Amino acid sequence: MIRLYFVRHGETEWNKIGKFQGSADVSLNDIGEIQADLTAEYIKKFKFDKIYSSPLKRAFETASKIAEKQNIGIIKDERLKEMNFGDWEGLSFDCIEAKWPGRLKEMYYSPDKVNIPNGETFLQVQMRTKNFLNNLLEIEGDKNYLIVSHGVTLRTIFCNLLGIPLNKAWNLSQKNANISCIEYRDKNRSILNFLNYTDHLSKVKE
Repeated sequence: MIRLYFVRHGETEWNKIGKFQGSADVSLNDIGEIQADLTAEYIKKFKFDKIYSSPLKRAFETASKIAEKQNIGIIKDERLKEMNFGDWEGLSFDCIEAKWPGRLKEMYYSPDKVNIPNGETFLQVQMRTKNFLNNLLEIEGDKNYLIVSHGVTLRTIFCNLLGIPLNKAWNLSQKNANISCIEYRDKNRSILNFLNYTDHLSKVKE
């Protein structure tokens, strides 16, 4: 049986002030650093055969703290990058709503249909994460893998593994530095052990 553990990156300043990040390479802020440290400390009880990470700073910085306690390296994979939000990147929710009225609501209620100007579609993200999963799950035997990535990217992975329609992707909560776990039995059966676990972050000052 393959166990897949997932961690979303810690907080960034853009998370804090409500800017869309996407493919923008934003680093963790001070709270994000603390979140990553706490996640690394908590998750060290799980021993990983490999750690995969998005190459974007906020994810790789989070993965690095975990890998240090695991004493193993990190494999960067472009397919784990966050969705490219195109013209929305660096903009606030209010600014996006003012420039493209109704499009934010469309993204949250119909992510499978929304078309973000000069950005990726949710389906494109799902296809690249599905390709990543197919390559990873070809490996036989009992393995524990950690995947450190981003909110939208992880949601598409969960939809792929659990057979959830892409238009329900936002029904899956993904807070900063949360931990999730799915057991992969075979291509027709994956079991969600836990989702969006954040109790280890209780020491972080809000």
